[in-house]
Amino acid sequence: MLKKLDKLTQELDSNIQEIQKLESFRDTKQVKHLLRQLFAEQGFLRREITKLQATQETKEKLRQERREKANRNRSKKMKRTYRYFRTILENYPLDMSLKELRTSYTSHKKGLETDISDVIWRNPSP
Repeated sequence: MLKKLDKLTQELDSNIQEIQKLESFRDTKQVKHLLRQLFAEQGFLRREITKLQATQETKEKLRQERREKANRNRSKKMKRTYRYFRTILENYPLDMSLKELRTSYTSHKKGLETDISDVIWRNPSP
């Protein structure tokens, strides 16, 4: 692991030197393109170095943060779709339960025929 870390730091140093040399050249399309690639490579190298230097605690903390963010996003989406279904049920006289409406919505998303017209799916509030 230390060999890999040393190798990555050497690559990062050479990358920084290449960037400094390239910045002295005239601004042309090719130079800009190469600089962009070198900056992307530099970002990749820095991420790899931080991954290697990370301890078990920081890895677990990052994993937990990623889970929390995914749960927040999922919660937002579920709330949004529930409001959408509730609006449809409030504004249109449908003899359906929420579960049946969700099933119809899934069929509609798949492109199948449903009992509910496309107008209702597009604009739930008349």
